[in-house]
Amino acid sequence: MDKLTAALTVFVISGVFIIFAGMALAKYGDEIAEKTGWGTLWVGTILVSVSTSLPELVVNIDAVWIEKSPGLALGNVFGANMINIFVIGIAALIFGTRNLFGNQGRETRVLVKVAIGLVALATVMAITGDLKLGPSSLGGLLIAAAYILGMRAVYIAGRVDIIAVAQEEELKEGARGAMIRFGIASLVVIVGGHFLAASADDIAKLSGISASFIGVLLVSLVTTLPEGAVTISACFRKSYGIAMGNVYGSCAFNVFVITIAGLFHDGALLGAMENAHFVAAAGAFLLMSMGFLIIKSCQTSTMAMARVLTPAIPVVYIVALYFVYIMAK
Repeated sequence: MDKLTAALTVFVISGVFIIFAGMALAKYGDEIAEKTGWGTLWVGTILVSVSTSLPELVVNIDAVWIEKSPGLALGNVFGANMINIFVIGIAALIFGTRNLFGNQGRETRVLVKVAIGLVALATVMAITGDLKLGPSSLGGLLIAAAYILGMRAVYIAGRVDIIAVAQEEELKEGARGAMIRFGIASLVVIVGGHFLAASADDIAKLSGISASFIGVLLVSLVTTLPEGAVTISACFRKSYGIAMGNVYGSCAFNVFVITIAGLFHDGALLGAMENAHFVAAAGAFLLMSMGFLIIKSCQTSTMAMARVLTPAIPVVYIVALYFVYIMAK
């Protein structure tokens, strides 16, 4: 077995482990949230989206810390955001645009704006070259602050009633088993993430394909499969709040991952952005903004025409991916 075949084999096997572990994270995360009584959008935004984004977190830390491949990490971040919107676009075509994008409250609009704003902030900081500040960077600190304040705004916008104190002990007891299984799945993701990042870097080196494009296409595809599985599953259950929260919550957290991964990078991680990354970031920004316009189109008749953007989402994704490939050569 030659080295490229071996790297591809490790990539596929580790990817399978991450997919199933990520799906388990989403399942048990949803179970924990249900037993603790949190709201559906908040569940999708924080618990489910963060748990399904754990593969991106682990892979990106490993990419910059062990593999010394910041291009792989940054490609994964923006590539994952592109795929997330691609999935929600396909889901809308299957389950109905109004079903998925309609009936979304103020908290959803706040979440979408936060996610779009984080991508814009990361891009602007990358254009400036960013500035290293201690173990982090100026861009990393600004992203962290924006993410935390943004999630607080989402919570305030969609605050739900607290469960009665009399029920709390029973709910906590029922969630204990799910928490243990959640922890086990997390460990599987951590181990699988190490091998995925290592094999992806080997594939880039042995095939001659840019690590940036490998991150945007292959790595982001694998690490976002849990999000895709959760989104489709939530749509089948008609839990559209969880679907939207999972997608845009994951997009927001993926950008926040830049801050965390940057702690393991020698310089300012955003300073390592290449042309292909800027194209991917622009693609993610455009796709996420299209989603926001579709939400608005379902809420006001003056923007009803924007609903035609739904079938355009897959087309824009493919075109953006093509330009990423061109720029990565």
